[in-house]
Amino acid sequence: MARVFDGWLSRRGPTRPPLTLHYRQVFILPTAFGWMIALLLHGMLLGSLNFNNSMGLLTTFLLTCMGLLSLHLAYRNLEGVRVEAIHSEPVFAGQSAEVRIELRETSGRGRAGIVCLLPPDPPVEGVDLSASGTALAHLVVPTERRGLYPLGRIRVRTRQPLGLFEAWSWVHPRTSIRVWPRPAEPAPPRPEASSADRSNRPGDESDEFHGLRGWREGDSLHRIAWKASQRHDQLLARQFSRTERGRLVFRLDTVPVADVERRLSVLCRWVLDAERDGVDYGLDLGWTRLEPDHGPVHRNRCLDALAEHP
Repeated sequence: MARVFDGWLSRRGPTRPPLTLHYRQVFILPTAFGWMIALLLHGMLLGSLNFNNSMGLLTTFLLTCMGLLSLHLAYRNLEGVRVEAIHSEPVFAGQSAEVRIELRETSGRGRAGIVCLLPPDPPVEGVDLSASGTALAHLVVPTERRGLYPLGRIRVRTRQPLGLFEAWSWVHPRTSIRVWPRPAEPAPPRPEASSADRSNRPGDESDEFHGLRGWREGDSLHRIAWKASQRHDQLLARQFSRTERGRLVFRLDTVPVADVERRLSVLCRWVLDAERDGVDYGLDLGWTRLEPDHGPVHRNRCLDALAEHP
């Protein structure tokens, strides 16, 4: 049933961010409180007619007009809100992922109580939008296993101003939650790079001084050793060398564990430890290979590959 509704909804207009909510995407129904008030007003109407009570009729009509006005205000509170983007940061399995929803006001009037939720999760605290302002709504999604988990449809709603009606719209994000394997605790000892993996290569002024060589076109001027050049009657340039760190390649099929998921957890722990220790490391998972490197970007690439392992 939900799939049929989603297909019908997509034919009414776009449902993916960036998305500005207009009348074709906004739906309105009374809340449980609104149905209760409607039942109460119906009883007041019958009682006032039965006893020919003019004040009772006036009160009933005034309250009914207020309720109908709140219907239009609920629609106006949501209409024109723009869902700019939906983001989520990678997490390790077992952690809760935070989903950030960027909202923007496009009609030049303030909005209050805009709530975003992932059914059937309970609603979270709403956000307020100033005129032509922006706000961030946050959702917390628990995770259990590694992998890529597409977000389901997100409900953007409001019950302002009286809570009698709920105006809502559905947004289908393109974002997936990337869940990395849980780091193994404890893990087998990490392989270490051998001395054969270490060598010297050209470096810069932040490394050790290696010696002098003839100046070549393309060398920077601040590398010139002026005093030594005067003694030898030719331009000499300072040369530096950098001791290359050990290079490791972690292979899935060599991890001393039988279970594949446990192997991925061990590799995750080795990647984190190698990054902490400043070692160049790579991954060989069979279906993909990442050459040794280091740094936050390389670490995330390795963890992403572990998360996406078949």
